[in-house]
Amino acid sequence: MPKKTPMRWNKLIEQQMANKANNKLANVDEYKMNTDGVYIKSVNSDLYQAVFPIYHLSKFSGVFPARFVAKVSGRYQGRLSIIDSIYSLGLLTCLISAEVWGFWRDLKDGWEHSTRLKSQNAIIVTSSDVLGLMSLTSASIISSILYWKHVQTIIDKLVECDEKLGIISPRKTRRYTIFLTLFTLLYSIILSCLDVYTWHHEVTMNKKLDDKGPLNYVPLYFMYIVIIMMEIQYAIATYNVCQRFCRLNKNVENILKNGKITNQFRKDLGLAGDLGDQKQLTAYIQHEIVNVRMFRKAKIMDSTPTNDGKSLTDSVSQLMTVHSSLCDTVMLINAAYGIIVLVIAITCLIHLIITPYFLIMEIDRRRDKTFLTAQGLWCVFHVWRLLIIVQPTYAATTQAKKTAVLVSQLLSTSRDKEGRKQLEIFSLQLLHRPLEFSACGLFTLDRTLVTSIAGAVTTYLVILIQFQKDDETKGSFDNILKNATQMLKNASTLHNLTAGKLGLS
Repeated sequence: MPKKTPMRWNKLIEQQMANKANNKLANVDEYKMNTDGVYIKSVNSDLYQAVFPIYHLSKFSGVFPARFVAKVSGRYQGRLSIIDSIYSLGLLTCLISAEVWGFWRDLKDGWEHSTRLKSQNAIIVTSSDVLGLMSLTSASIISSILYWKHVQTIIDKLVECDEKLGIISPRKTRRYTIFLTLFTLLYSIILSCLDVYTWHHEVTMNKKLDDKGPLNYVPLYFMYIVIIMMEIQYAIATYNVCQRFCRLNKNVENILKNGKITNQFRKDLGLAGDLGDQKQLTAYIQHEIVNVRMFRKAKIMDSTPTNDGKSLTDSVSQLMTVHSSLCDTVMLINAAYGIIVLVIAITCLIHLIITPYFLIMEIDRRRDKTFLTAQGLWCVFHVWRLLIIVQPTYAATTQAKKTAVLVSQLLSTSRDKEGRKQLEIFSLQLLHRPLEFSACGLFTLDRTLVTSIAGAVTTYLVILIQFQKDDETKGSFDNILKNATQMLKNASTLHNLTAGKLGLS
């Protein structure tokens, strides 16, 4: 081997060290050194900063009765607030009391004079709608108080994973949070205004009493805001789990690439035999992989993993710990949000049956186009609510399955005995701790839930429409029989009168 090769490696190592030193000096306010001597970004700007867009909105809606307190170290600590808890319970009491009063106000003069409760079927349907929303609002606010310790532990475990992975990307999470919150809230507010307008137009056209207007059901629209913020909170929690799995998979992929290139150099070029220091080979390979990548503020997630200079055993052991923490986080999410997700799924199913049913019935009656548009938009809204909780869980489960595939590939290519032992243990952990989001253990939250609900909605709609047509046919037949009977009675009376007059004459 020529003597220039070690000189070239030494120059590459010096260049890398100079680049790292420049990056450390440039980012001294944003990075700190961990126990392994690697500079990572401070955690105080990641998770807590990323969820701040929904922090105040969640507090206003009563589903986050806690406060973030800044510590001396620069981090934040969530604490349950007694004042916020009292506010949440007071808000729940006001919303339920106002809706009960409005429902009674609309029904006190009889369902014949009501706008929404204009038939016995409408009373049953509207009562189910109101009870479902009140139940979900109560479950959201009360669970946010009772299970706050679980939420705090979830945040702490996610922060621990960030510290071990050493890769922080708060901007992506913040953008996702802002988009999901703004889009859902704006859609809900616009749809609520349109719904109020249509019912007010209905009252005006039919000249109903003044106390039968949409004002009686305004608390329902505020309940929707509470429900939406709780659903977004669940979506953000599962989304953060998914992002940590993405980072975990990226670390495994980097280890896999490093191992493949090392084997290729050993086999084809024979460089390892002339290297007295293994770190020189590692530095050279990393230079070829990342092409002297720099730390970037905009995309910290794309930077070099923090397992540089570590052995395969240490790296796999650290990734095992991160995976175990993420599995514990999912268990805590299921415990904290299980009841809420169960009620969300039930209410979505009820609304996706009721709203399309009345939309189909009103189309036959040639109602106002604005009313039909509002009902169609409500159908879209309830589908979107279902997707808010399903899609992040499906993405996290998919990334967890990808981890098992990558570890299997790494196990088949690794030649390090100690590393293979750790990989075998990691494979057993992946086998015995599969990632699963569930609602109180009754069903799994993934895309199969959407197909199940779609099948149930289709079945119930067919049954309800068939019953409605049978009732209408039966009613028409009964009217025909009544008319025929009345005609026979009239004919019999006329015959008797005619016979009487002829007898008299």
